[in-house]
Amino acid sequence: MLRYFLLLVFLSLAQLTLFSQTRNPGIVSGRVVDAQNQKPVEYANMVLLDSLTGKMVAGVVSDSNGFFRIANVPFGSYVMEYTFIGYEKQRSKPIAISRKHPKADLGVLNLGASSITMNEVTITAEKSMMINKIDRKVFNVQKDIQAQTGTVTDVLQTIPSVSVDMDGNISLRGSGSVTILINGRPSVMSGAANLEQMPASLVEKIEVITNPSAKYKPDGTGGIINIILKKERKSGFNTILGANVGNNSRFNTNLQLNYNTGTINVFGSYGFRQDYRYRTSELKSQAIDTSSGKSTWLFQNGAGYARPISHLAQLGFDLGMSNKDVAGISGTYNYRQVKRHDTTSNLYEDADLQPTEKFTRFHNGKETQNSAGITAFYEHTFNKEDEHQLRAGFEYESDKESENDYYTNKYTIPALPDTSDQSLTANQEQTINITLDYSRPLWEDASLEAGYEGDIQITDQNQDVGHLDPETGQWILYQGESNKFHANQTVHAFFATLSCIWKKFSVMGGLRAEETLLNLDFKTLDTTAKNDYFALYPTIHLRYEAGKNEWQLNYSRRVNRPDGEDMNPVPEYRDPRNIFVGNPHLKPEDIHSLEFGYAVKFKNVSLVPTLFYRQKVNGFTMVTNSLNDSVLVTTIDNLAKDQSAGLDLSGTAQVAKIISLNFSASGFYSQIDASNIGYSSAKSTFSWNAKLNASVSITKTTLFQVNGQYRSEVLTAQGFRKPTWVVNLGFRQDFWKKKLSLIATVSDLFNSQSMKNRINTPTLVQETTRRRDARVIYCGFVFNFGTTNKKNKEAKFEFDNGMDRN
Repeated sequence: MLRYFLLLVFLSLAQLTLFSQTRNPGIVSGRVVDAQNQKPVEYANMVLLDSLTGKMVAGVVSDSNGFFRIANVPFGSYVMEYTFIGYEKQRSKPIAISRKHPKADLGVLNLGASSITMNEVTITAEKSMMINKIDRKVFNVQKDIQAQTGTVTDVLQTIPSVSVDMDGNISLRGSGSVTILINGRPSVMSGAANLEQMPASLVEKIEVITNPSAKYKPDGTGGIINIILKKERKSGFNTILGANVGNNSRFNTNLQLNYNTGTINVFGSYGFRQDYRYRTSELKSQAIDTSSGKSTWLFQNGAGYARPISHLAQLGFDLGMSNKDVAGISGTYNYRQVKRHDTTSNLYEDADLQPTEKFTRFHNGKETQNSAGITAFYEHTFNKEDEHQLRAGFEYESDKESENDYYTNKYTIPALPDTSDQSLTANQEQTINITLDYSRPLWEDASLEAGYEGDIQITDQNQDVGHLDPETGQWILYQGESNKFHANQTVHAFFATLSCIWKKFSVMGGLRAEETLLNLDFKTLDTTAKNDYFALYPTIHLRYEAGKNEWQLNYSRRVNRPDGEDMNPVPEYRDPRNIFVGNPHLKPEDIHSLEFGYAVKFKNVSLVPTLFYRQKVNGFTMVTNSLNDSVLVTTIDNLAKDQSAGLDLSGTAQVAKIISLNFSASGFYSQIDASNIGYSSAKSTFSWNAKLNASVSITKTTLFQVNGQYRSEVLTAQGFRKPTWVVNLGFRQDFWKKKLSLIATVSDLFNSQSMKNRINTPTLVQETTRRRDARVIYCGFVFNFGTTNKKNKEAKFEFDNGMDRN
């Protein structure tokens, strides 16, 4: 009954639009674009001034399409003052709001880049690399030199509140549960392995939203990271070509092009990347028999290298069918291949530290992945002045992955014949996403947005494990170690948000209702499981603005659903001595997130401090135990309670006119209760991280960048992870009015990247250290060329609206 009641509420809210009345007709609207390339300027400051007194009447910022709208404007005469970081402040022509003419459309307003003259050197400012807002952080990837040669993972490491470990695992404010979106939608390309190979040069910007509204999926503890791929819209025909070469035979190249007539924009991109990774590992493990007090020991040393290659292509078009109708379709294809070669030495000792077993394990493996997807949308604008819109979207993706690993064991103690084993894995995942979104004002200071989102995810996993028969030379499968698994998850979601503004206060309340239907088929065990549940996810955002200062208070309820792999109880033999077993009884994480933020701007500095509190019920944690003297088994379980609180401080600064700084620091207190799984009832720690990115404009055409980051010790259920730090450098020299740029970068200058973990329990004490040859040097170029259609400097459509657009 509850779900039908909610549906009735959504329909009733939509019906309110039929009775909306205009209480104050004064509206000023328009659009801000870059004067040079006609691209929209997002977050431009729009200030409406009284033309007689010069006093501020109202103010807003432009959206990601450059559009702005100020409602509730009293009758009178005004001018619009508008600017943004790196642009000259501009003023519009005088406008008048009267009963006869209640609406003023300023049309397209151009912003030109500002110039700062120092002696005989002229520095032309550029758009800020980092835009800090209370509710999100927007990172303009093209402004980061590292992005020209590195991957999306490399760029994410420089973003405030975001941390990436040596394996590419992403965390946000200390939480490893983060929803990664591509162009505002879930994608099979958002996995850690893909992001480590995705060229950052094909990305336009990255948005980080820690407390999203009810419009967005509540998945993920930490929030949302939205990766928006480039889709060129310059008029005429335009091409960007880049290539870089690095040490250890590293190489990458990318091509971006578009042809825009004003009515239709055809765009495409292609990126190729060849990488090299060398890693070492050390492990010291003590398995303790609590009954006798005796211990057995394992000493392990490993080294190996991998050669990943990847291809990423995108092709599509957008069609402006009329002034009010836009449609588009695009396709993406991603191919990834990784060849691995590893050698691991193993030494087992008894309680008297006498060797009982010693052998070396050699590994040769190959992993391939093919991903393809298609996206289509249609958007109708009823009235551009009041953002009355209807949008429908469809997306289908298919991902196939295979991994073939072959191992050989050479024994020294005892002297045994060599043995060989193999693991063959084939996985497939299909996703379908359907969205319908409707938005319109109810009256001048209130608006409604409502919609539906349907998501279907089908997963198939197959793993065969076997050994080589020395007599016949044939591979023989271990029937007890094969793993076949199928999962089908469907989520139906309805949402509605209501926004109201009263003077300097604004509030947005939302509710998202989701019904989840999950079917699991453990084919190896010949059993099935079903888990259907319904949940409500409320959100509320409060904001108060006073000049250049802004306060905001947000709350949201979120969820982190376990993957099918995490719930599969069939043992996965990662090697004969390490087993992973899923937990079919694993419950979804239930998260309550609260934030209080403040934004302040000074002449050359902007600061955004944010207090946050997050409580998790049934939080996930990895648990490792000793199965016997030589085998470790790892599983995933729910914590009784997990909570954290902290402070984020991010900001930007301009120093000595030629130095731009982006900086951030996060400190958070974490407490976990693992008493339900047999460990300490309450463990707590304080951890922190800090990041600094400095851009130095040495001359008008020469830019130097340095960024550094530090991540402190982090608490785990069974122990802790030790601190990490890294420093990167970048250099860019522009020629021919920036049509050609030469680039050089050094990642991990001091080769400091490592991951150290410690497990300390009554039955297992273990220390692991993993390092990688992370110092990567690249040199390359970026070349821009094209033919601009002067008759159509501005396209008829610009509809990349951040999270809201495909």
